[in-house]
Amino acid sequence: MTMSSEYLDEEFQIMDEASSGDRDVIESGINIEDPIRTLNLAPVVSVNSGMSLKEVIRLLKDKNFGCVTIIDKNQNTIGIFTERDVLKKVIDTNVNLEKALVDDYMTPNPQTLSENDPIAFALNRMAAGSYRHIPITRNGQVRFMLSVKNIVEEIAFAYRKKVMNLPPNLQQEISEYGG
Repeated sequence: MTMSSEYLDEEFQIMDEASSGDRDVIESGINIEDPIRTLNLAPVVSVNSGMSLKEVIRLLKDKNFGCVTIIDKNQNTIGIFTERDVLKKVIDTNVNLEKALVDDYMTPNPQTLSENDPIAFALNRMAAGSYRHIPITRNGQVRFMLSVKNIVEEIAFAYRKKVMNLPPNLQQEISEYGG
């Protein structure tokens, strides 16, 4: 069966009309003044102070986590250990992973934000501090982890019509209907 140009034009027009009604809703899906709690936040993953570096790195790898917070015996957050810490502080050293403690390689006293702070605060902290992860508090206790990935995913979802219709080769011309 061959599709005529008229048929395709009519189908494209129907698709465009059907999607244009939700354009305002989709494109206004994220506002940097919205509180951080509106994002899809992951619960924080914490490990105890004194845990071996080997155990923590294995946890990051096996569970596909980008970071963990380190807590003391009173459940207070005393540090954060990230994939970047592994790359910058552990790789190419002669450290004994079984004997080394995560406390010696973590970033101590990480900056946190409240779930009620605007997303703009998180973007500012991430850009200014070159962070990819920020612990998020609720009622003064770290409860969530915000990653730059959370923000990117929210933007991609909000603009999914434009993002999903990009051509496979970005050097290619883009028509009104995609690649």
